[in-house]
Amino acid sequence: WGQNQINQSSGINAEYGGEYIDGRKSIFSAITTPGRVHSFFTRDPRTKEVTRIPQVSVRYVSAGQHHCLAISTKNELFTWGFNGHGRLGHKTTEDELIPMRVLFFRPGDPHLSVRTAKCSYGGCFAVNNLGNVFCWGQNQINRLECPYPVPLDDLYGWNVHDIAPGKNHHVITADYSAIAMGKTTMGELGMGPGTKSSSRPDKMHGVDGLKSIQCAAGCAHTLLLVDDSDSEAKKLIDDLDVNHD
Repeated sequence: WGQNQINQSSGINAEYGGEYIDGRKSIFSAITTPGRVHSFFTRDPRTKEVTRIPQVSVRYVSAGQHHCLAISTKNELFTWGFNGHGRLGHKTTEDELIPMRVLFFRPGDPHLSVRTAKCSYGGCFAVNNLGNVFCWGQNQINRLECPYPVPLDDLYGWNVHDIAPGKNHHVITADYSAIAMGKTTMGELGMGPGTKSSSRPDKMHGVDGLKSIQCAAGCAHTLLLVDDSDSEAKKLIDDLDVNHD
């Protein structure tokens, strides 16, 4: 529900006639109450025929500026909404009004099966089951612009668990390390005073050795949720110059 300019709020209006035309642009009325995403689809790359996938069960969702993604329990990745700069990953820049499977990823193949995925401001990131990171769309940090998933080579070798793409900086968790890249104006990269902005990822040495459960990137700040279940982790946390109260 909410703003639905490119039908990013689910394909609900596409199925129930909420579309109207303003000049040459399709616009959809806002959805003011929760509505169900009814169907998920795939498109044949050769014939372009669209087929509904039956009985899709979703385990994860993410929303960007004007686009969305969903991961099924079978690890299928679907995207829909505004497709500027190819942020939906379908090798085109045409908007998708319904959830459409990203054919690059293939469930059952560890190299191309999705562990997690996130919408960024102008694109998407995905992590496969081997911990490798892929990105597509527009990435303002490293100036990437691609309408289909490509490996983020700067993170090759890391076993990535989670990624939090912000507008101006990204945060990544990998095993017992946290990694950041992008602009720093208020210390959001977590690398201490005097740190310069960088398009290449680097470790946050202050939290090295801690297992991060989740990461989040705000406008100019960063959050890490870490595991403190053992004595060594508690000692590392106690050594941090933070307020524990």
